[in-house]
Amino acid sequence: MLPPGMMTMTPGMPLGPRLAAIAELVLPWRPLADIGTDHGRLPTALVLAGRVPWAVACDRSPAPLARARVTVQRAGAADRVQLRLGEGLAPLMPGEVATAVIAGMGAPTMLAILAADRERTRSLARLILQPNFGHEQLRRGLSDVGLGLVEECLVVERGRFHVILVAEPGGAGVQLDDLQCLVGPHLLRRGGATLQQQLEQELRRCEREAAGLARAIGAVDPLRRAGQERRRGLLLRALEKLRRQGHPGPT
Repeated sequence: MLPPGMMTMTPGMPLGPRLAAIAELVLPWRPLADIGTDHGRLPTALVLAGRVPWAVACDRSPAPLARARVTVQRAGAADRVQLRLGEGLAPLMPGEVATAVIAGMGAPTMLAILAADRERTRSLARLILQPNFGHEQLRRGLSDVGLGLVEECLVVERGRFHVILVAEPGGAGVQLDDLQCLVGPHLLRRGGATLQQQLEQELRRCEREAAGLARAIGAVDPLRRAGQERRRGLLLRALEKLRRQGHPGPT
């Protein structure tokens, strides 16, 4: 189970629950790339902790790399964290790193990055993906880029749920069903109180949207209404499965 609250991998480099959960999933003692690094805290914390020998912090814009440079230099890690400007996986050589982290983007952007350079995508031993939205779409699209979903975790930070997916090469042609895409096969298998809370929140949101459609003046797109009913039905199925599992396990 991942520790709640803040996790300090080394003195002076604290990580909140979201980044701490990602750090726990990184392949140890092998190089890492952080795509869309922004502040550069994750790769810096990992090299300082000795979790990885060196890391590459990539971003498409100079401004985030400037922030990352400040983080790296203040931590005295400039010799172990390389800063590279570029789009998606393009700054990496195929096979150069074992793990790539892509966090804090929408699912469509993530899938576009993975599809843009399949050679680099397939050269990675592991991808850790934390979408801001669209985790259902992301799960559904992994097999299209030759990846399989091997692990998931769910954490709460500042009252917001964050889904983290771990994908590895070799999942081409493996299709998840609708319930697995929505909830996550690994999350659903383990259950737990955090997942139940997330699903209950999603169900309330779904029912509010359905009520809004019912009050709408004029014609409502039948496909939209059907989609709402489908989503509500899947959420109810998942919650019933969790209740049948009995005592919640760790998330």
